[in-house]
Amino acid sequence: MLPILAGFECGRLGWNGHDLLLTTRHVPGDRMAAHYRLAAEHGLTKARDGLPWRHDTARRLQTAEALGADVIWDLSHFDPPDDPVGHARSVAQAARQDRPLWICPVNEPSIYPMLAGMGWEDAVRLAVTMIRVAKDHHPDIRVLTCDPLNGIGERQFAATDALVATGLVDMVGVNYYPHTARTVLSKVLVKTARRYRLPILVAETSWHDGHREQMRRYPGWNKGDWLRHVLSEAAVAGAKGADLKGVCWYPIVDSPPWDRPGSRSRWSHGLIRQDLGLDPHLAAALAERREPSGQFSFGYASNG
Repeated sequence: MLPILAGFECGRLGWNGHDLLLTTRHVPGDRMAAHYRLAAEHGLTKARDGLPWRHDTARRLQTAEALGADVIWDLSHFDPPDDPVGHARSVAQAARQDRPLWICPVNEPSIYPMLAGMGWEDAVRLAVTMIRVAKDHHPDIRVLTCDPLNGIGERQFAATDALVATGLVDMVGVNYYPHTARTVLSKVLVKTARRYRLPILVAETSWHDGHREQMRRYPGWNKGDWLRHVLSEAAVAGAKGADLKGVCWYPIVDSPPWDRPGSRSRWSHGLIRQDLGLDPHLAAALAERREPSGQFSFGYASNG
């Protein structure tokens, strides 16, 4: 059964300082452990999360470790570190040395010009720097790229092309949302798999209740419908040879609107609500494919 990952929003927005780890309370000592437990209870036994430089990365690693969680960790999610060498080194040294450490060095480098004030070429160089430093200080670094791949046109692949060309990448992430999709997901996954000849992860996808473009394209749908659709498209891509390793629902926790970090309202795009209640449609879709164990097991992280 194709694994589903719980994705935890870990970005910081430069124009207003909105730190989504803080506004979703996904931090040690607050709700980080509760979020992981709720995800695991609903069959989400793998995760993608963040180790941003403004936070205590060692404590975040320790919290996940105490829960038995294997996680793909973002090192820069729209917030380039002041000292990328020091950041990558500290993360690598704080992580367990007896198993692989999966990192996504830079989330969505192709849109860093818009969200981080950094050209995508510079974002790629930042990613390569942090990968190389992490490899110098950890015996087994594994690397995920992720970028918005919503169609099959050439321009969208530029940043991923540059990263894969370094020979440092282990898995390619496809970020695909219903409101920006230009091509059906199965075709995007097959095109990506054939282009890079690497394992593929749907690194981000979700459904945002109330989003006008999503409602226009898929009238009457809900989060459960979208998850079933994504898994169906993934199965089609797998049958055509794509080595697909999982689907990450991103984000799994409802967050405040990006431009209103102090708002009491939340964007309804996750499983876990502000009061730790659950979205019934997504919970039902997850229950249909519940894995037999609630333990975290990031299986492909330990393969050679």
